[in-house]
Amino acid sequence: MVSLFRMDTGEWLDRWLATKQTTPKTLEKYAHAVQVLKESLVATEIEEITVEMVEKVTSGDQSLRSVLSMTLAQAVKANLVKTNAAAVKREQRRPQEGSLYYRANRRAWVAQVTLHEGGKRITKTRLIKVDRKTKNPPETAIRALEELRMLKSGGSLANKISTVGELMTAWLASLRIKDEDHAEGLATATFGQYEKLSRLHIVPHLGQIKLNDLKKFQVDNWLKNLEATTYERGGKTLGYSANTIRLCRMAFGIALKWGIAEGVVARNAARESRKPGGRIRAKKYAMTEDEVKRLIDATKDDSLGPLWALMVTTGLRKGEALGLRWQDYDGEAITVTSQLKFDSGRITRGELKTDKSKRRLRLPKFLIAALDNHKLVQIETASRDGREPPELIFTTRNGSYLRPDNLRERFHSVCKRAGIEPHSDGRPWTVHELRHTAASQLLNDRVPMQIVSRTLGHSSITITLDVYAHLSDQDSDLVADSMDKRYGQN
Repeated sequence: MVSLFRMDTGEWLDRWLATKQTTPKTLEKYAHAVQVLKESLVATEIEEITVEMVEKVTSGDQSLRSVLSMTLAQAVKANLVKTNAAAVKREQRRPQEGSLYYRANRRAWVAQVTLHEGGKRITKTRLIKVDRKTKNPPETAIRALEELRMLKSGGSLANKISTVGELMTAWLASLRIKDEDHAEGLATATFGQYEKLSRLHIVPHLGQIKLNDLKKFQVDNWLKNLEATTYERGGKTLGYSANTIRLCRMAFGIALKWGIAEGVVARNAARESRKPGGRIRAKKYAMTEDEVKRLIDATKDDSLGPLWALMVTTGLRKGEALGLRWQDYDGEAITVTSQLKFDSGRITRGELKTDKSKRRLRLPKFLIAALDNHKLVQIETASRDGREPPELIFTTRNGSYLRPDNLRERFHSVCKRAGIEPHSDGRPWTVHELRHTAASQLLNDRVPMQIVSRTLGHSSITITLDVYAHLSDQDSDLVADSMDKRYGQN
């Protein structure tokens, strides 16, 4: 086999993509992932890619890691690299939770746990010999890891926690909530969600099970029962959404992971369980271009006219838009750095949903003019009232915070004034649907998915594809037209 020795990663990614034969939708996902990887690995030779670099570039995005792993696997076959750095899986565990990995020179799976005894750090290891390497560790290796973990289960905490219900109570009590005294920790809303999921869905069904007896099939059955559960609301019989059931599994998995670290449980049955289903995601609606034009025109002289225009052209979340300050606007773009939240009956300024939500967005010229005029009106109003101009771009008449939960009725009113009819089922338009409208317009204009993802502030392109892929289904027209030009008869 001829070795190419040195190869730019971007060039190799393009070569790999050109060899793929799959469905148009999958090929589109691959193309988006390749573009993101090329931007992250610019001027990097493929032989320079390390495990640490893979972790940094993919940032937990499994779609990016998968594509990079496939390209590196092909590079290994071509003698460009010795190992596939993206295939080296780092267990997402703390050292004391243990790890499983394959050691080729010993032809064995290694179960390893780090303990602290007498002030010293001690590593306990067991080797499980196998005839050949397998994709997943054998059951004997998993049992060996469990036995090592149980070596540290004799503490006082382990003696107090024996059931799932007791685990959930202890885990919730251990969580730190972010507040004025604690810069780090969970948002109050996130903690409230965990507590609610535990109280309503986890403890009532699994609470009495002994942690030592908890098995994967019991978690599978619990999730299956949640999928089949129905409830009445507004005269309709509904089932739990896929997202609700996913959150239940996620919260239980986080609690079990904490329990493993504390030595009260040996394995994470939630992480091993099958991914749940649930009610199909509700259809997301977007305004037509004509409806957006009518909305902007009908509200151009309103104090909140620039707000609606901003949200429908940038896809900002409600809290992000209301949290914008004049210092975040430089005359041609806005920089999103924080958001307003309505938490426990009061308005607070908090961090964004994800790190990727921090972004700078250029604005269309008509919106820049509207914002500049809006600022002049704000200054004149504040001067007339004998107060300082507000730091926020969008405020109440007296210059204070706008409550995110108070926008709904005002938006319903402007939609009615603009002649925008409610949905076919009579449901009025929501403020959040301005975000869907922005995404729809961008995708209809063939803006690349990775740019749409960054504009919306999603943590990864996978989320954008999951939420908005249906809006870009017409992209298959491009494929059909392309093939027709190549092979169609004249």
